[in-house]
Amino acid sequence: MPFYPDRALNGLREHTGEIREFARDESETVVKYQDALRDALEDYEADPLRSKLGPDRYPGALPSREWDDYDTPVVPFEQSASWDNHEEVNEYAKDVLKGVTTVAADGSELGPTNEFTVPLGLVQVAWMANHHHENGDYDEGVNTRILGPIAVTTSSDSEDGLRYPDGQAPGHERYRDEGETVIECIERFAELDPPPVVLYDGPLVPTFANTYAPDVRDEQYRRTMARVLAASDHYGIPVVGYSAGSTRTNIAKLLRRTYRDRLSDEPFVADSRILDAFTTNWGDRSQLFIHRQDGTIDAMEASYQGATHEFTTDVLFTYLDIPDGNAMDYLEFPGWILREGLVDYVVDVVRAEAGVGRGYPEIIQQADANAVLDSNAERRFLALVQNFAEEEGLPIEWDAKTLSKQRRRR
Repeated sequence: MPFYPDRALNGLREHTGEIREFARDESETVVKYQDALRDALEDYEADPLRSKLGPDRYPGALPSREWDDYDTPVVPFEQSASWDNHEEVNEYAKDVLKGVTTVAADGSELGPTNEFTVPLGLVQVAWMANHHHENGDYDEGVNTRILGPIAVTTSSDSEDGLRYPDGQAPGHERYRDEGETVIECIERFAELDPPPVVLYDGPLVPTFANTYAPDVRDEQYRRTMARVLAASDHYGIPVVGYSAGSTRTNIAKLLRRTYRDRLSDEPFVADSRILDAFTTNWGDRSQLFIHRQDGTIDAMEASYQGATHEFTTDVLFTYLDIPDGNAMDYLEFPGWILREGLVDYVVDVVRAEAGVGRGYPEIIQQADANAVLDSNAERRFLALVQNFAEEEGLPIEWDAKTLSKQRRRR
């Protein structure tokens, strides 16, 4: 079917007001939040502020012990103040990363297939470890798993016993496989010195999963990431959740709870916009805050190596100012990193990886490139399934509607 640009343009015109409102100028509101953040640092030490926010179970964030260590909300990275070009970023990154192993894992999925009378799926997770030796020493691997018809379907609410393809199921399975691959990497490289830094593409607290069914949310997401955090704690291997260009509002929520009279009627604004006025140099970061966005963090518990781990107030976050984007990047990591005095080490490694990757950690980009299933992957997968079914005499047949479409489009 052809594209009709005139009709699409008319449709866009109908949404002009909605688009304008969504993208409204919030500059005056941002200034109010920035003033409130300055005042909070003057008005409260960390413990009194935590006590003030105590009755509110989820104030978005709580101040960490850094609140009393710095008189500004941003910890400056003064080393970059005199840099004039990207080569100086590369030199810094080379010095920081020399001999340090960085690790990342990423995945892709296919399915559920609708080409056959039996739905199937596939999850592929690639991991990579760059040891940053002069000889270019890498370790890498790929984990591939077929998803059977039960895994990619869901039962109907009726009593007819029918199961229907679930388009989200492969993504849920991929998330769990990514988490398990990260744990395998932690265990694989646990004995290295200095400790490796594992970068995870996304947050460590999966609040986004709250829209899923409770069993999926709890088993596939919360338990998976709790096990990742538990493995990190057990072996002393830092794990960092990296989200580019975040629009989160954790600090904004904290400020609204602290100064209800001043901000309760104001709309939420992104934390990165609030912090922008306080940043000066490439690589500046915000103070560390304790993650208290919602009940997700309270529900994250896991047993690992014979010990039970919970993370109610033990996941921290910070914002990192890395250019090539309008919003600061958002980092999460377990609280033991602060207790063990490894914050500077970990943040330096993340800065360096993001510098080499020109705005996004290079090791994550490499893992993504290895994991991605190209445009021909689905076609090859379908052919593989068809040949396997013929060899094994399995009742997997082409769906008539799909076969008819393919013939028409040749």
